[in-house]
Amino acid sequence: MPTPPLTDEQCGEAYDAWVKHYKSHEKAAEELGIPRNTFQHRLKVAKARGFGVDPAIKESMVAVGTGLVPALAWAKTKNKDGTSYSVLLKPEAAGEDATNILDAIRDGLSAMPRAAPISAPQGASDLCAVFPVADLHIGLLTDEEETGTDWNGKIAGRVFAETFGRLVSVTPSAGTAILAQLGDLTHTDDQRNVTPQSGHQLDADTRYFLILRRAVAAMKWAIDTLREKYPHVIYRGCRGNHDITAHYAVTLALTEHYRDVDGVTIIDNAGEFYCHEYGANMILLHHGDKAKPDRLVHFAAAQWPEMWGRTKHRLALSGHVHHETVKEIGGMKFESLGTIIPRDAYAIGHAYSARRALVSITLDKEQGEVSRARVGV
Repeated sequence: MPTPPLTDEQCGEAYDAWVKHYKSHEKAAEELGIPRNTFQHRLKVAKARGFGVDPAIKESMVAVGTGLVPALAWAKTKNKDGTSYSVLLKPEAAGEDATNILDAIRDGLSAMPRAAPISAPQGASDLCAVFPVADLHIGLLTDEEETGTDWNGKIAGRVFAETFGRLVSVTPSAGTAILAQLGDLTHTDDQRNVTPQSGHQLDADTRYFLILRRAVAAMKWAIDTLREKYPHVIYRGCRGNHDITAHYAVTLALTEHYRDVDGVTIIDNAGEFYCHEYGANMILLHHGDKAKPDRLVHFAAAQWPEMWGRTKHRLALSGHVHHETVKEIGGMKFESLGTIIPRDAYAIGHAYSARRALVSITLDKEQGEVSRARVGV
């Protein structure tokens, strides 16, 4: 005999207890007088049914057709003995057709206000300043009692603005600045607050719509800060394993905002990799979760052989691991960047540690890297 389906009342009680006890499964289960695994099942079903999701936000995002908030549905079916029960109809995996997702978001943002023009600053035409930004995880929530640091969306925005602003001030002027957003800009990819591929539960601050809005605001602030110092600003965002579809929305929002602005280029293709040629420099961007350094370097040589042949200074930048590593591999320097965010409960539990900082890399058109700036947190 199958277990009878959970009622909305049971789901609501589980969700309310979870919120009441600050997302403590153990305390919520104790209040309801049920085993922890039973409580976790009820909470999972409650989230799937939409408990805690603002209906207006959910409807507006689903209406765009992006798949950012899965359209969840329940259907009635029957056992062999004739008794009925409910089953969850899971949505199709988002992101299978990236072009369709980009077109849908672009249509939804077509009426967005444009950025105002500014007077073009002066910069050395033979220099390019690269600003890698990796793993901001906007929407991450940590508690000082558990991890040693309080962190949420508002704190993230403030710390990023302070750190990035100071980094720009100590980086040399140049003709071009590249804002290399290396993935995992947002901590969550939808309202469920789980990793998109593995389904691991995430400690998330506030609702997904606000997380997405704060991510756009952070990148817009960074671009506008760069515009005041660099005549040409290029933005390229990469997919991360936490923001598989969210990064599309951020990129397209920026595309629409800066569409009529001279001096700002938003790279809005959906490719996993981005390769930029600047004089004798080859710059490759990727999140770093799908290809190990050796494979990535071999891929770059095979994928862009003409650019590889024309350049002398080749640099691959990635994130994902939240700490700094540098390797020289067969004619290309591979570098993973750290991040400014604190460790979450998962990182603390696995004894991870790393310095928190942002860096910039200034490239000469012929000589390659000529200077580097670093601002720690």
